[in-house]
Amino acid sequence: MRKKNVLLIENCVLDTILISDSLQQNDELCNIHLFEDGFEAVVQIENMLSSQNGNVPDLIVANEELIVINGINILSKIKNLGHFFIPVIILTSNGTEEKPHFIQGTCCYMNKPLEVREFIGVFKEIKHYWLTLAN
Repeated sequence: MRKKNVLLIENCVLDTILISDSLQQNDELCNIHLFEDGFEAVVQIENMLSSQNGNVPDLIVANEELIVINGINILSKIKNLGHFFIPVIILTSNGTEEKPHFIQGTCCYMNKPLEVREFIGVFKEIKHYWLTLAN
């Protein structure tokens, strides 16, 4: 099985560590490409999709509360870049009690769990579904 490419666009160091560790568990390693701001990530995504070298991300995980280009704006920037289907998960910590839902072409828009075990569990499920079953 080939390693999966994950673009992680996150500006919180603790969340980055938790997400990366969750995706790397069980000896199933991922190539995690980390970006702290949305502008840099969009440039990298454009380069990956235009080069056609097979490095198309298998999954994009983006924080909604990024400074330059936020997670929702990233979607609008990349949606017309090609004929690729790339699952995108937008994370928010805005504290609403909304259930995860689909918005603007994302696969999932969800609140970041506040409890560490729940946070890790959510990303283990994301890995299992989006990087194993669906991809």
